[in-house]
Amino acid sequence: MPDKIWFLRRLNLFEGMAHEEIEEISRELKMRSCAARHSLITDGGDRVYLLKQGRVRLYHLTSDGQEVTTAVVTPGQLFGLAAFIGVDGMATHAEVLEESYLCEAGAQDFLAMLARHPLLMARVVMVMARQIFRLEQTIESMASQSVPQRLAGLLLEAMADGETTDEGILLHRQSQDELAKLVGTTRESVSRSLGVWREGRLIKMRGRRIVVLDPERLRRAADAPSQHNGHREARRA
Repeated sequence: MPDKIWFLRRLNLFEGMAHEEIEEISRELKMRSCAARHSLITDGGDRVYLLKQGRVRLYHLTSDGQEVTTAVVTPGQLFGLAAFIGVDGMATHAEVLEESYLCEAGAQDFLAMLARHPLLMARVVMVMARQIFRLEQTIESMASQSVPQRLAGLLLEAMADGETTDEGILLHRQSQDELAKLVGTTRESVSRSLGVWREGRLIKMRGRRIVVLDPERLRRAADAPSQHNGHREARRA
């Protein structure tokens, strides 16, 4: 696997910074590997992470114990930023979805790093602003969108990293339990929606992977005004 400096130099976060600056930052970031299903922020809550490889799901727990997914972190993204501004990091949980490699630093060390590199601080502030905006969008969709709408939107996002085949877009492998967590519902609800879409030839299954056969109809399902309409759209030939 490429070293930390090679990785950091290819991120927009560090674009325009001198090689010496990136080397200094690299020395302060420790790299670690994590197995799938490992919990990160609940290990301590005072760390800042930069994902190098893999995927990590961020979520909150409601008062009744329901998991509400707020983001899926992909390579090159930061998370755990609440820790270095004094917010209780334990309020946000992080689950590694697949084997991942991360660079990490203590919250206070990361804050000191930002103080020495104003350009990096400005970019991290922008990252935090985008994460807050995404959280607001997630809360709004949970309140206003049906399960089929949220699931269709998730599959549309996954298409960006999918593999183009003769049949359609082959998505990354995800279990129905994982999909349910990502859209804030039950496995049964996900199974029902996928079943309707399979019948309507909107998607098909290749083993445990989803193939999107008709992206345009999937977009219409995501934009449907209600769960009923979302299912009706999926049945159209």
